[in-house]
Amino acid sequence: MNEISAPNASKYAQIIEAAVAEFQEKGFAAASMDRISRQAEVSKRTLYKYFESKENLFRSIVTELSSRFAEVLEIRYEKGRDVREQLTELAWAEGRILMLPDVMAMSRMVISEILRNPTLAEQAQGKLDKTASFIDMLREAAADGQLQIDDPEQAGREFIGLIKARAFWPLLFSGTVLSHQEMADTINNSVEMMMRRYGPDTA
Repeated sequence: MNEISAPNASKYAQIIEAAVAEFQEKGFAAASMDRISRQAEVSKRTLYKYFESKENLFRSIVTELSSRFAEVLEIRYEKGRDVREQLTELAWAEGRILMLPDVMAMSRMVISEILRNPTLAEQAQGKLDKTASFIDMLREAAADGQLQIDDPEQAGREFIGLIKARAFWPLLFSGTVLSHQEMADTINNSVEMMMRRYGPDTA
């Protein structure tokens, strides 16, 4: 992503929005920088000032999407603190982002493109997968005696999978997002299932 000054942030956002729509409709190979500049209502010179190439523009969208989930990476397990509260906090860090329409639009574009282009898929995967944060929390909670988990990696994937099964995958191509109450129900149910499966009182 290129450095931009605050006064030009709106132009940058316009270009990203136009590029998301263009890539989604035409695919990466057929996408046109000319159409993107027209849709964003900026000159080609401005477009290329921010993004030297179509490849750079696509990578910038992946980086922008990844940066939205930065809050998930910042949450760390706190020894001795109630584990249910911590799991709920981590789930909301993910859930709040999944309630943003522009995040879903970018996700839809990236996923549709990486299905067509394995090279782009490999480049994007590492930046977009935040499962490690869930795995780390569950591993540390188990070491602290608050959960009983033999395989934290599997448990972490189960946890994030419970959230995305309701809040991401069914909505990915519909253009909709969960309401706050729907997300709250999804998170509460997901945390409850994790506690019933891995809580300290489970046999």
